[in-house]
Amino acid sequence: MSGEAAQGLRYDAATDENTRLHMSDILNSMRARVSNPRLIQPSPDRNELEQMFQCAVRAPDHGRLRPWRFIVLQGQALAELGQAFEASQPTADETRRLRLRSMPLRAPMIIVSVAALDWEHKKVPVWEQQVAVGIATQHLQLAAQALGYGTMWRTGDMTEQPAVREHLGLADHEQIIGFLYTGTVEGEPRVADQQPLDDIVQYRG
Repeated sequence: MSGEAAQGLRYDAATDENTRLHMSDILNSMRARVSNPRLIQPSPDRNELEQMFQCAVRAPDHGRLRPWRFIVLQGQALAELGQAFEASQPTADETRRLRLRSMPLRAPMIIVSVAALDWEHKKVPVWEQQVAVGIATQHLQLAAQALGYGTMWRTGDMTEQPAVREHLGLADHEQIIGFLYTGTVEGEPRVADQQPLDDIVQYRG
């Protein structure tokens, strides 16, 4: 993202073999990342969550605005979120209301990614701030996977419903980027489909 100095590490033949193997593990993990809709206990503990958030805040951040914050929901808080989902649809029939109440119960933990947006910033447009929080959320997914957990990034109309925003205590300038359902993958993990690179990459020069 523009405005941020590029920082990186280059590993050559002299690099410690353990470091090279570690980097290979990271690349393999990223290539294998998939969404996991079926999640059960256990979910990350407090120490693991802190590691995940330390990774999240390394997302590219034009202007160093740090436009992210996160809300961790588990236990009774999931049921309460379901009640907020239901309250957002007062005219829904009973089948729909039941589904709304049960939606947050599809995982033992939900991390709500929130963008605290500066709508008047002269150098960093809102879309860049939203992208930064999106990347931070992706970092959470990759960190969770490295710790042995699965995730499912969900959005939909619940991200914009006033009843849900009020329940989560969002300010007017804040926006929900996603509900990151988090837990242990139930059953066999899905295998990632590899997209043909020739379809999406051009090399010039």
